[in-house]
Amino acid sequence: MSENNFLQGADLAAYKVAPSGLCWWCGAVADSQEHKFKLKNLKRLSQGSKKNLVWVGDDSYREIRSIKKSHHVRFRANLCASCNNTKSQPFDFAYDGFVDYLWSHGRRLHRSRYVNMKRIYGEEWNKQVGNLARYFVKQIGCRIEHDGYPVPPEFVEFLDGSSRVPSLHMVLYKDPDLWKLHKGSRKSDAWIIGEGIGPMAGAVSRSQRRLVMFSSSMVVGYIGVMYRWELDRSDVDPFYAYQKARLHRRDKLPDF
Repeated sequence: MSENNFLQGADLAAYKVAPSGLCWWCGAVADSQEHKFKLKNLKRLSQGSKKNLVWVGDDSYREIRSIKKSHHVRFRANLCASCNNTKSQPFDFAYDGFVDYLWSHGRRLHRSRYVNMKRIYGEEWNKQVGNLARYFVKQIGCRIEHDGYPVPPEFVEFLDGSSRVPSLHMVLYKDPDLWKLHKGSRKSDAWIIGEGIGPMAGAVSRSQRRLVMFSSSMVVGYIGVMYRWELDRSDVDPFYAYQKARLHRRDKLPDF
């Protein structure tokens, strides 16, 4: 029987580590807070609304009065300004392109089995889809550290240029239930009505006193990325290895 135990939420608290105050990417002083959702997208979601954006989660429901500074939309300071604003700029641009495509074409993706990255990025799709994956890895790293756990060193290697994170599986998916929610706005340019991050589930090794697996998701509208990291795994098949990235149904995700 495996010694690993699957835990969620507060049950993982015993395996947390104290914040170092250092950038988890480069080791400099951590003086910059990454947005959980890009500020550009938060502005787009709130455009034309007479009300503030609403945060739903963590057993709470409240209006976001500042999309720039609210703790609901930002991780704690766990990057330095250079990594967060300069080094990762190509990743941000790639993500902007991806989300722009979802806003303009996403209503048609509910019938598609793939996302053609060449249609988003053109002839540089291979480079740009790698940068898109690095955006997600940067976000996942910030969340892991924010939640109180060490960021796997292979995340840093990937951000610094390695071709893959061999222990992190990432797949794209479409959520049929969220599609039903969003398709009612299909006649509007602002048809995407929300972004989200899923709850984290993890597994621990009691002998090693550490996390050995964690899994969660990020979603824009009804299109998301599901990820799962496992210690010492090396056989993942991530979406960013393909021009035509498979778009799975949320209720029919591969067992990874």
